[in-house]
Amino acid sequence: MRYHTAIVLLGALALWLVLAGWGRTNGWQTVKGRVELINVKTKGHNGKIDASGVVVWLEGLAGAHPRNAGHARRTLLQRDKRFTPHVMAVELGTEVDFPNNDPFFHNVFSIYNGKRFDLGLYASGESRPVSFNRPGVSYIFCNIHPQMSAVVVTLDTPYFAVSDVDGNFSIKAVPGGSYRLQVWHERAVAQQLAAQTRVVQVGAASVDLGVIRLSEEGYIPQPHQNKYGEDYHLKRNEPVYPKP
Repeated sequence: MRYHTAIVLLGALALWLVLAGWGRTNGWQTVKGRVELINVKTKGHNGKIDASGVVVWLEGLAGAHPRNAGHARRTLLQRDKRFTPHVMAVELGTEVDFPNNDPFFHNVFSIYNGKRFDLGLYASGESRPVSFNRPGVSYIFCNIHPQMSAVVVTLDTPYFAVSDVDGNFSIKAVPGGSYRLQVWHERAVAQQLAAQTRVVQVGAASVDLGVIRLSEEGYIPQPHQNKYGEDYHLKRNEPVYPKP
């Protein structure tokens, strides 16, 4: 009996080693790097540069990407008249919940590029979902509070990451092969982003992309309009309940 147990354990260990080795040699690797922002237009509350919210992704050059069995639901929270997180990246087909955690009404909408939708007016404690089934950049606002904004970047690939406050990002479990690197940043012009595109080879070891430098030079913030295409101060946008 002990002999049989030992054989089973050795067999399991051998299988694990084979699978681990197979994963390494076939390129189930991590692609990482760091974003550095220059000519920045805004800084954090502590005066330091906030390099978060830069989306980095890989597009396979040899056919379709393998898909996950299902997409985990995501949440874009409304609290203190803010969307959290400000920038979110999702795979095509992902459903995102928009819960209202403020003690007053919100009206989430997106009418610019990407996924267009209008969730209508809903109260504190309620939540409404959106399926992001169209690739692109969706700029999201509240029809009541003009200071609220968020971005959902919908990608036709499962290999992506969003940088943290220090600019670090990590794309995990990338199969071996050739990929096109793409970068998106809210405060970088199209030419700046296009200059970051290049081919990345993923093989038997993790890939360090080093520092990706993005300049915010040329970025000019533009005020957005409400869901009716009008300025927020116009009478049509005034709610029929007391303003918070």
